[in-house]
Amino acid sequence: MEIGNLKKGSFTVEAACMMSIILVTIMGLLFLCFHVHNKSWLTEAAWEAALTGSMEGVKREGKAEEKASLQSRMLGNTGFYGGQNLQSSVSAGKTVSVAYDMDTISEFGNFNWHIHAEAESKVIRPVEWIRKVKAAAELIGGSGE
Repeated sequence: MEIGNLKKGSFTVEAACMMSIILVTIMGLLFLCFHVHNKSWLTEAAWEAALTGSMEGVKREGKAEEKASLQSRMLGNTGFYGGQNLQSSVSAGKTVSVAYDMDTISEFGNFNWHIHAEAESKVIRPVEWIRKVKAAAELIGGSGE
C-alpha cells in the first residue's frame, strides 16, 4: 500500500537499522563515562593517601608508609564498575608516593583499558620551615641597617 511516494513500513525498517548504531553509541559513551569516573576517583584517592602519609611523616615516630598504605586500601575498596585487579603501591622517604593500577573491561567489544593513577607529596616539617624563614627574615632585616 502506498501513501504518496512512501511505502507503508519503510520508516520501521529504517528505524530498526539505525537503532543498533544508536544503542552501540550510547553504550560506548556510558562505558567511557565509567572509565573517566574510575580514573578521576583513583587519582584523587592517590593524592589523599599521599597527603595523609606526608602528614604522618612529620611526627617523630610517624609511620608515613604504613598510614598511606592503610589510607590507599581504604579508598581503593570503593566499588568500581567494570574494574578488576586493583593494586596499590606505596613508598615513603622524603616524599610519599602512592600509585594505583586497575584494569577495566567493557561488556561489549572486549575492550581492555588500563588505569594508572599516581600522586606524590613531599614531607614538609612546618616547624623547621618556619624557623628557617624567621632566621632568613632576621638576617635580611639586620643587614639593611
